[in-house]
Amino acid sequence: MNTNTTLRGLMAAVALCALTPLALHAQQTTIRMWTFLNPEGSTVREKVLGKVIADFEASHPGIRVRTEQQVWDQMTQKFMAASGAGNAPDVIWVNSDLLGTVMQTGALADISAAFTPEDLADLDNPLVQAATEGGKVYGVGQSYMIFGLIARKRFLDEAGVDPATIRTWDDLDAAAQKLTKGSGAAVERWGLCQDLGMTKIDPGILLAHLLTGDEGDPAFGETGRANWANERGVAGIRRVAALIQSGASPREGLNWTNDEMYDQFSAGRCAIITGASVRIGSLQQSTGDDDIAFIPYPSDDPEGPSRQAISNWTTSVWTGSKNPEAAAQLVAFMTRPEADEIWVTEGGTLPARASTAEKLADFLNQPSNRHMLSAANYIRSSGWVPPFGADISGYRDDMDRAIQQVVMNGADPMQALKEAEQAYNTRHGY
Repeated sequence: MNTNTTLRGLMAAVALCALTPLALHAQQTTIRMWTFLNPEGSTVREKVLGKVIADFEASHPGIRVRTEQQVWDQMTQKFMAASGAGNAPDVIWVNSDLLGTVMQTGALADISAAFTPEDLADLDNPLVQAATEGGKVYGVGQSYMIFGLIARKRFLDEAGVDPATIRTWDDLDAAAQKLTKGSGAAVERWGLCQDLGMTKIDPGILLAHLLTGDEGDPAFGETGRANWANERGVAGIRRVAALIQSGASPREGLNWTNDEMYDQFSAGRCAIITGASVRIGSLQQSTGDDDIAFIPYPSDDPEGPSRQAISNWTTSVWTGSKNPEAAAQLVAFMTRPEADEIWVTEGGTLPARASTAEKLADFLNQPSNRHMLSAANYIRSSGWVPPFGADISGYRDDMDRAIQQVVMNGADPMQALKEAEQAYNTRHGY
C-alpha cells in the first residue's frame, strides 16, 4: 500500500468535506422583501404570507426570503429614496396611490417573463392594467380591495336595520342614528365610526361624494391635479360634519388612525365603520363574529352606489436587484393559483385571479364570506383607479384636514376645500 497516496486521498476528502458547506452557502440566494405584513405575525394575512413564503422556500431550496416589515403609509416613499441610494429591497409592495409615480422613476423591473400569457390573462384587472405599459408588466396585485362600509350584522338586526336598505345617503344617516346607543358621554355604541385623523387613514364619505357624478369635472385630473372645491365636496363635508354633530359618529374620530377605528369596531363600540374590504377577515377574527357585512357607499340615487377607490399592494421587483429572476419568481409564486386560493380562503382577500373566483364560487357564497362577493361586485360596478402616472399621495390627509377645519373650527366648507385643494396642488407642483 502506498502510504503517501493514501494520505493525499484522505487529505483531499477532508478538504472537500470542509469546503462543501461553503460551496452550498455560496449558492444560496437571499431575496429581501419590503411589506407591511409580518410573516410571523398573528393576523390572517400575516399567517398566509408566512405560509406562502415557507412554500416558496421549500420549492426553491436555493432561495431564502428575508422579509423586512415597514410602516405601510411610508413604505413606498422610503423605497423610492432607497432606490435612488442604490440599496432598495429586491421585492417591494407598492401602494397603488403611488404606483404610476414609482413606475415613472424607472425603479421597477419588467417581470412579464415570470408569467405565461395565460397567467396574465387570468390576473387581468384594472390594477394590473395600471402596472402594465407597452407590453411590460411592472407588478401584480396583493390584497385587492375597495373601501366601503363595514357592519356588525348582529347590531343591525338588533336595531331593525337591513343593510340592503342602505342605498341613499339619507338611508345611511337614518341607520346611523338608529344604531347609536346612548348619547353624549354615555354613548355605548356609535352608529357610524370614521377615521378622520392625519396619518394611516382610509378614504371615506368625502371621496365618495367627490368621485360620484364627476364626469366632465373630475375630482383628479389626468395628471392628478385636485378639483375638490365644488358642490360635491361641500355636500360630502356637510354630511360627515352632520353625523358627528348629531352624535351618531364620534368626534374622537377626528384624531383616529384606521387601526384605532378598527379597534373600536372590534371592541363593539361601532355598529358600522368606513373601511377597507380586505380588513374584514381580521375583524371576524378579532370580534369572534363571522357575520360582518360589507356595504357599498350609498349615493343620492337608490339605483346605484357612489364610486370609490379600488386599492391594492402591487408586488414588484427593483430594477437594481442583483437577483431579478429569483425576485420575479417570488412575486409570481405569491400570485400563483394555489397561493391565490389560500389568500382568499384563509387571508380574507378578494381573488386576484378570475379562475380563483370561479373555483371558489361556493365558498364565496357562504354567509361568512359574502362580504367578499359584495366587495367584488362593488369593484366591478363603481370602482375607481387613479389616473395612470398620477401621484395622488397625501390626498387623504388633505381631505381630512378640510373636514377638521369645518367640524373643529367652524370653517366654511367651500373655503376649507379650497385650502385643502391648494395645499395638495402646491405640494405636487400644480
